[in-house]
Amino acid sequence: MITEPIVYVSESALERLRVSAAHSHPLETGGILIGVTAGDSPWVTEVRTFDSPGRGPAQFILPRGVTQRAVRDARRADARLGYIGDWHSHPADVPASRTDLLTTRTTSLAMRRSVLLLVARHRGTTYALDMSMARGTRIVPCRMIPTGDLPLPAHQTDTTS
Repeated sequence: MITEPIVYVSESALERLRVSAAHSHPLETGGILIGVTAGDSPWVTEVRTFDSPGRGPAQFILPRGVTQRAVRDARRADARLGYIGDWHSHPADVPASRTDLLTTRTTSLAMRRSVLLLVARHRGTTYALDMSMARGTRIVPCRMIPTGDLPLPAHQTDTTS
């Protein structure tokens, strides 16, 4: 029996994602997922949203170069953080497209590690969230577990200095 991979996601990241998607509606928006690995599971601690000049009701293209800059900025604040995937919204209640899945698979193969894809589907007055993981050529659905935020690194919580 194959079980779905578990992905932890901070509730604050989920809220920022839903707000970004709602603010952009009826156009797609998106960005990257930043986080860490907790045991064998990815932990999404932040979402970054980017403007895309070519976005529309059925298209979002992540602008060139934003991923590297965003990861560098995140690591300045906390060296444990890194890129773990992409996200975007669908203004309609439709799952990840063939293009979405192919892009995620290609990224996973290029990076030689697992990569996440989160799609926020407009449903009623909110957004349903679908998480998938590309492991090489395979893409599998994931089970998301909401969490609190990532605790600050020890050097940022030390008040005795």
